[in-house]
Amino acid sequence: MLSPNSAATTVPVLAHKSVKTCHILLPGVAKPVGAIAYNNQFYSYVRFYPTLESAQQGAARMANRGNRVVLTFVPKGLVLWVFEPDAQPARAHQ
Repeated sequence: MLSPNSAATTVPVLAHKSVKTCHILLPGVAKPVGAIAYNNQFYSYVRFYPTLESAQQGAARMANRGNRVVLTFVPKGLVLWVFEPDAQPARAHQ
């Protein structure tokens, strides 16, 4: 169980409908990456989790490594996303 002081308590958990899905380009990565736009910033896809507890644990691990993360609710669970400060929006038909 996570303690009240754990990093997961500060991880936003958002309705998937409240974010915009997109694809981004990252330095050193040849193909566009699945992402969301939230608060005018890009977050790349990390992993799907079937339960809130497992998602919070994954988010806490990423946050403890210094990453800024958000979670979104999807029909079968939650998705973990990591902030990408150097991301650029991918253009269609590149």
